[in-house]
Amino acid sequence: MVLTKQYDRHAPEKVFGIIGSGNATNIALLPSTSKSTSRRVFVPACENVLLWDLKTHSQINAFVDETTTSSILKKKIREEAIVVAASPNGKHLAVGYQNGMIKIFSTTQNETAVNFHGHKSSITTLTFTQDSATLISGSKDTDIIAWDLITEAGLYRLRGHKAPVTKVIIMSTQSVLISSSKDMTIKLWDMSIQHCFHTIVTHRTEVWSIALAHDRYLITGCSDNELRFFALRPTIIDDDDALMFPPLTDEITSEDQIPIHVQSLGSIVRKSKQRVSNLNVDNDSRVLACHGVESFSEFFRISTIEEVRARLRKRLSKARKRKENGDEINEENIKIDWDISLIFTTLCEIKFDGKIRAMDMYLDTNLTCKIIALTLNNKLDIQSLNIQNKTHEQLPSIEKSAHRTEVRCLAFSSDDMLIASGSGESLKIWNRHSCESIRTIPCDYALCCMFLPGDHSVLIGCKNGSLQIASLDSATIVETVQGHDENQSVWTMCMTPDRQSFLSGGSDKKIQFWTFELKDEKEMNSKKIRKRLSFEHKRSLDVGEDILALKISPNNRYFVAALMDTTVKVFFMDSCQMFLSLYGHSQPVLCLDISSDSRLVITGSSDRNIKIWGLDFGDCHRSLFAHDDTITAVQFVPKTHLFFSTSKDNKLKYWDADKFLHIQTLDGHCGEIRCMSMTNNGMHIVTASHDRSIRLWERTEEPLILDEEKEQEREAQFENEMENEEFILPGETNKEIGLATLKTIESLKGAESVIEALDIWREEKLKLAEHEATQKALGKDVPLPPPHIMLQALGKGYTAERLVLETLRKVPASDLEAALLLLPFDYVQKLLSLLIYYLDRFQSPELCIKCAVFLIKIHHGVLTSSHQYLNIVEQLRTRCMDTVEKLRNNVGFNLAGLKLIRRQIEEQNDVVLFADATQKLTSNETKKKKKGKSSATILTIKGTSASV
Repeated sequence: MVLTKQYDRHAPEKVFGIIGSGNATNIALLPSTSKSTSRRVFVPACENVLLWDLKTHSQINAFVDETTTSSILKKKIREEAIVVAASPNGKHLAVGYQNGMIKIFSTTQNETAVNFHGHKSSITTLTFTQDSATLISGSKDTDIIAWDLITEAGLYRLRGHKAPVTKVIIMSTQSVLISSSKDMTIKLWDMSIQHCFHTIVTHRTEVWSIALAHDRYLITGCSDNELRFFALRPTIIDDDDALMFPPLTDEITSEDQIPIHVQSLGSIVRKSKQRVSNLNVDNDSRVLACHGVESFSEFFRISTIEEVRARLRKRLSKARKRKENGDEINEENIKIDWDISLIFTTLCEIKFDGKIRAMDMYLDTNLTCKIIALTLNNKLDIQSLNIQNKTHEQLPSIEKSAHRTEVRCLAFSSDDMLIASGSGESLKIWNRHSCESIRTIPCDYALCCMFLPGDHSVLIGCKNGSLQIASLDSATIVETVQGHDENQSVWTMCMTPDRQSFLSGGSDKKIQFWTFELKDEKEMNSKKIRKRLSFEHKRSLDVGEDILALKISPNNRYFVAALMDTTVKVFFMDSCQMFLSLYGHSQPVLCLDISSDSRLVITGSSDRNIKIWGLDFGDCHRSLFAHDDTITAVQFVPKTHLFFSTSKDNKLKYWDADKFLHIQTLDGHCGEIRCMSMTNNGMHIVTASHDRSIRLWERTEEPLILDEEKEQEREAQFENEMENEEFILPGETNKEIGLATLKTIESLKGAESVIEALDIWREEKLKLAEHEATQKALGKDVPLPPPHIMLQALGKGYTAERLVLETLRKVPASDLEAALLLLPFDYVQKLLSLLIYYLDRFQSPELCIKCAVFLIKIHHGVLTSSHQYLNIVEQLRTRCMDTVEKLRNNVGFNLAGLKLIRRQIEEQNDVVLFADATQKLTSNETKKKKKGKSSATILTIKGTSASV
């Protein structure tokens, strides 16, 4: 028997060092019940959504789907979150991902409520209706889909746009949906009949964003430098509201069936020449924010309804006076000078610390607006804008727990407790257990770093050719040495095994040898002298090419250098004489490592290959095509011949250098992985990526079998290939509306399970029929045949009918329609006859009616064209109506009983149940409100003599 080698599985542990993703298109404030509480904001961060407190600047929560446990599904959910939306009641958070999936989270319990599969490509916009019951989503696939959060299913799909949908908003006073697209159009949809009743075609460039003020005025932003304004006039309007809109050129007749008429109000020229990225209006419609891809944003003041009416009445009175004075004798009607300045006026411009990626705002007071902007430099910038004085103030921003630029180097301390990360502006020290930043040290552009002996200092190799020592005690740079030629990057450093010296190499084509030494240093504000670790230059070795990577063998006999000419050279450590030249890569080698036994060398190159070399003779053992892009880091697991590699294809891979096997692929990063480091015991790996995130991976005790891993990868590949298939319904003629669901692996599994259950039911039915025929033929009792093995496993008395019903219940509500669509018609007939059986016994009536109505609607043509199916349809019609009537009676009876109990309690205890007593409490009674909030919202005492 051949024994296979067993490996340990590695899994993601933590993600840190990121505040907001650079690919996020928006951020969302959590709705607040009162203005006294601190506000919180949802920010997409790679595949997670982080909840930040704007007062304490701390991370409150992280929303990530952890409900799936299988490795296949874990691979699927590693998609970047792009769009977020919070429901008006604050109970749900909708997250749109890059693969078109939408997840609904519960903000209180931090768990996924439902997953929606309907879009084929990245989600671009999400918005909730005012009652928080319906979610509207728009995508790059040009479709708009409405989702019902109560039934957890798709309602309908709206088609009409010819290019990606950029934004969707819903009017609060009417069931009207407004959508913008890159096809240069804006469409207005009637949600009650799912029909587009008006299209604005006046734009000449792509429409990037829209906003709605006072539910009456539409603002649009395009690729040019103008903001265009439109009035949304209802068909039925009173005289007071008629003043809010400019005079109509054409009269609106009662024959017009459309709910809204669109009028152009004009435009305002922006100061920026770049395209609009997003338009934001606060919930009170007081401030309009417009930002592009630059670092500044323009703000406009929106007049309140009362202010607009007062100005219009003032202008109206002036017009009447002019007519009375005879200035407008020939005019039959009084005309008002109506322009856009009545509503929108320029406030100011605010420059932020970096290029703005997303923005949201809220009114802190009646005159103060707080603005939160997510910038591309991984920071939440907060500003306070005074609407009256047109002044703004910079508030403390959320930035401490992340780098401003991408991380270029990582290092573990000798005790594996600290992580050092270097970027273009600073060096940060992280605690490995808590993943919190404990030190931030400003430095030059860091390209490589390592902890010095004692772990009290970190040595940094910089882009300008200098070597810097950062002290962790004082959090400052204590020494800077120009180790290489000025403005020549220090690409690599490595320490000798005895930790007494180190080597550095860079683009000046020299390898520098340094030794550590202790220097005397005076303490600040004291005459005491203490010893500080420093280094001294010993010698140089000119190799004639840029040095991209350096490594010293653990036995301290050789050092290996990767050069720009695609070769790797091995030198003796004592004499610096060349021992071997390793050539075979077609592009420069960017990283290398030597095994703990000094026998193997691995090199990773821009040609996407990893080569395994023997250090004794310099022979190439194997060349592996490892990644789909440039390989950025390779490192052996200590005391083994297993190693990890990272690449610009966003993947971390695990390999066996003895058997030349690929063991595991770890997905998670949403950008190019720049660097990697490993602990001395090989239990943890840390990687940093272009997406600004730093990820910690851990070795688990779970065994990994290669055959199973390959099978899972094949299943995941099949899953990705079969997704994004839309259903084509025979006889469908309406191209404007379609089904919301898509064919996914979940719906396919659901359909297969239903088909399997129906086959078992059919088999059991035939068994019983055969048993009855045998009994009748023999004229005596015959023992029943044994039930199906599946029914035996589920327990005694478990019938086939119950199996089918339980299978239907297990299909997720969001995938139920898609699973029913995948059923062949002969199975549909079996299921319809079973639904009659369930409705007669009042088993899961809501589910049965939903399935019956949907199946009859889809297969209406076949079912009504043949006489053999008319009996089933008629029976279902009567059963469904009787069941619905019974449900209505039950609900009515229960409601009447509850009202009776409520009246009895009110009469007995002299209280009013479910009165919102908290609104009657004054602001001075905050302590009492906090103590009695739960009871105060239940009942209110009517009289002083009442006893509760």
